[in-house]
Amino acid sequence: MHARGTTTMGRMDEWAVWQRWGAWLLGCVFYVGAVWMLLATENVAMRIIALVGMCAGLWVLTYSSKAVLNERVRNIDRWQLKIILPAFLVYMLVVLYVMPLADHLTMPWLKAIVVLSPMLPVLFIAWAVARYVNRCDEMERRQHLEAAGIAVIVVSMVCMALGLLAAVKLIAVDGALVLLMVLPALCLVYGLACTWSKWRNRAR
Repeated sequence: MHARGTTTMGRMDEWAVWQRWGAWLLGCVFYVGAVWMLLATENVAMRIIALVGMCAGLWVLTYSSKAVLNERVRNIDRWQLKIILPAFLVYMLVVLYVMPLADHLTMPWLKAIVVLSPMLPVLFIAWAVARYVNRCDEMERRQHLEAAGIAVIVVSMVCMALGLLAAVKLIAVDGALVLLMVLPALCLVYGLACTWSKWRNRAR
């Protein structure tokens, strides 16, 4: 029996390897499928179902990723999940149903407030991640720091390469789209780098 407060994963960490990876792949399918549904329809009910599917996919991915890495889900991991999932849901709702209202506004200051409203849940998520890292042990903090550094370097180099290619007109770059993709790209590379760092340290 697990010690109280050390895990909320039940027996997933005791599953066979193929079962752990199967749960992880199921989470990926849930998440990618929900994103596709969200982009493919404008029906309100279907979008709500897609948002629920995205949250479910993230939940499964969080727990299955821990199981794949043979790690326990601790109280701080559970706290982070409870904070980030609702904030992510609020972010998606704001992007889908609040930002479009800006097209019908004429006052610049009000339009700016509406357009910048998605930043509130994003800042809340950033605060939650920072607090999570501060509550980790020294080894985990080092892993997160390495992952953050790798993410900054990779995304910066990609942006610089795009800028140089666009400067000589070899490619056409939508500046607004590039700026919007910087944060998601940082998060993606950061997550992959964190996973790689854990595998590397475990191999040692």
